[in-house]
Amino acid sequence: MSTTAKHDNASPNAHPEDKGHPHNNKKDCTIEHLKAHLNNASAAACSYLHAFICKTQDVARACLLELQNPVVLVNLLLHSSVLCYLCNGYANHNVRFLKGKSNSVVLTTTAGALGLLTLDGLISKKYYSRFDKK
Repeated sequence: MSTTAKHDNASPNAHPEDKGHPHNNKKDCTIEHLKAHLNNASAAACSYLHAFICKTQDVARACLLELQNPVVLVNLLLHSSVLCYLCNGYANHNVRFLKGKSNSVVLTTTAGALGLLTLDGLISKKYYSRFDKK
């Protein structure tokens, strides 16, 4: 293709200095520029999303591997049940849970929950490595 044929398709409204420019007007140039920026932003977002998905999959694999250890499974069940019990007690504080109970009963309940979790932590430290599948 000759250089003159290349410029023959220019619009009649094109400025004489724009003859070598691939776009016929500023609107086309702006659209192309915007498309390029959107493509770059889209590629970056896809890259971050892919990295996030890979990290999430790695964490999920590690969690599933850890849950195969009975010590971890018992810890999860025990800690979540104690947490639910304490949250339920807090939510029902004014209704019925602590109504009419002395401070010593409340402190004993809290100390018992903390003692149970501490004992569980010590037992877990002792037996975790025995059941570890790594």
